[in-house]
Amino acid sequence: MAQIMAQVSIYPLREKEIGPAIEKAWDIFTRHGLDIHPGPMSTRIVGDENTVFAALQDVLHTTGSGTDMVMVATFSNACPESSEATTQGDQPATESTESVSYRPIGIVRNRFDASSRGDEMRAGSSKIVLRPDLTGGLEGLTPGEQIMVLFYFDRSEEYALLQHPRGNQERPQRGVFTLRSPHRPNPIGATVVEVLSIQDNVLTVHGLDAYNGTPVLDLKPV
Repeated sequence: MAQIMAQVSIYPLREKEIGPAIEKAWDIFTRHGLDIHPGPMSTRIVGDENTVFAALQDVLHTTGSGTDMVMVATFSNACPESSEATTQGDQPATESTESVSYRPIGIVRNRFDASSRGDEMRAGSSKIVLRPDLTGGLEGLTPGEQIMVLFYFDRSEEYALLQHPRGNQERPQRGVFTLRSPHRPNPIGATVVEVLSIQDNVLTVHGLDAYNGTPVLDLKPV
């Protein structure tokens, strides 16, 4: 079956918040096992033709149930291959690449949004919902342990190399690589959390400063 890519945008009509509809769609794409690349204005999904169209139909029926919605999708059968290092003969692979793509392993679920402060989020609890096909990767992890969560700042659209810490204009500017700011050349966050419980593919953790719906890239031991 041929691989295709769809660029998808969802616009619920007459709704105060678009986040819930987008999160439902993200969950559906995850359940269908698609390669998901979220962006600030749209989401790219990649998979075989039947799976992509089935997932979009599922989104239309599920997310659009009970509300008016516009879904815009652009399709391509000229999907780029995954970025992998290659070598010619005995020559090492090039040290630089134009882009690197990652498929999220899960998503953050909590009550926090863009108006929440970092200390408020770290004081609360969050759930990390892994893709079901990755549940086996939690084998050996137990409640009470600490892990590092790597995640994607999907709502960060720009950056500056010099920034005021925590956006406080009264503090001297520092280089972005000395700060935890989400506005970075590669918008990747890293936070050490405590595992409170594990239920199948869902981890409940304490100390995560990521918004609801944030894509999770990796989990690592501390």
